[in-house]
Amino acid sequence: MLKITKIALGSVAAILLANALGLSYSASAGIITLLTIQDTARETITISIKRILAFLLAVILAYAVFHFAGYRVLSFGIFLFLFAACCKPLYLGNAVSTNAVLVSHFLTEADMSLSQIGNEALLLCIGAGIGTLLNLYMPGKVKEIRAMQRVLEEDMRNVLFRMAECMRKEDKSDYTGACFDKLFSDVSTGKKRASAYMNNTFFQESEYFIAYMNMRGQQCVVLQEIYKRIMSIRTVPPQTEQISAFIHEIGISFAEYNNAKALLRKLSMLLLQMKDSPLPVTREEFEDRALLYSVLMDLEYFLQLKKDFADALTKEQVRKYWENVSTGELCV
Repeated sequence: MLKITKIALGSVAAILLANALGLSYSASAGIITLLTIQDTARETITISIKRILAFLLAVILAYAVFHFAGYRVLSFGIFLFLFAACCKPLYLGNAVSTNAVLVSHFLTEADMSLSQIGNEALLLCIGAGIGTLLNLYMPGKVKEIRAMQRVLEEDMRNVLFRMAECMRKEDKSDYTGACFDKLFSDVSTGKKRASAYMNNTFFQESEYFIAYMNMRGQQCVVLQEIYKRIMSIRTVPPQTEQISAFIHEIGISFAEYNNAKALLRKLSMLLLQMKDSPLPVTREEFEDRALLYSVLMDLEYFLQLKKDFADALTKEQVRKYWENVSTGELCV
């Protein structure tokens, strides 16, 4: 609804301004405004710049064609062919239709004087300018993204708690992977909202949410792998209790504002303890011990993903998104 309102108001404003300036074909300014307003502010600015660049190319080609072939319909067809052929390799294809309309005014007037070229240039500037200005206003999406972050983190926290609990059981028949469908759905929604926010802002810090959602998405994949390994464990090895407690600790400390260094140090100690444990006796014990070791390796990667994310943050991103939260190493 907001986009429709912008199109309607912007088109009317462009036509009225063009009329006030005494421009010919003032309705074209309104059409250009309509075509300029895109879904995001960044897209709108990009397409406006492309149309202005394409206009310069269109004027040069039109002047050459009309000069040698005259102001005829066939000449206009030749111009369109050459113009479209030139725009394609220059990635200006979405500017062809707008500039074709403007050049058609040269054909109608049989005139490419400086005043006529200026008329078309002003129509383009008014239409693209009003469309761009209107689309610079986009409702803030940060609250929506923050809400999705909280939902995603709570779901991941619950997955970790359930993993910790089910590891202690030999019978895991009631432990299904249905929760991962919601996890990946949440990640997908979060990425879409983060992408929309980034495309409506013009600061590098807006990429924070994209990087965050990508990191959580990778962590969800790791959690799914851990789930598969836990489901393959047939017994309850002695080391299970320690690993289960560690997974539960990760769940308790699971949050956005952290670097996971303390948990990685604790994980290193767990790995050393496991290496010093007595060797398994039966084949089944050996296989289950190997699966537990794989779970620890997966957990290390899970935590390293968060540490890498935290280490890659700029000072400005930390100031903007983490400044109101006291840092704690035990968070993930």
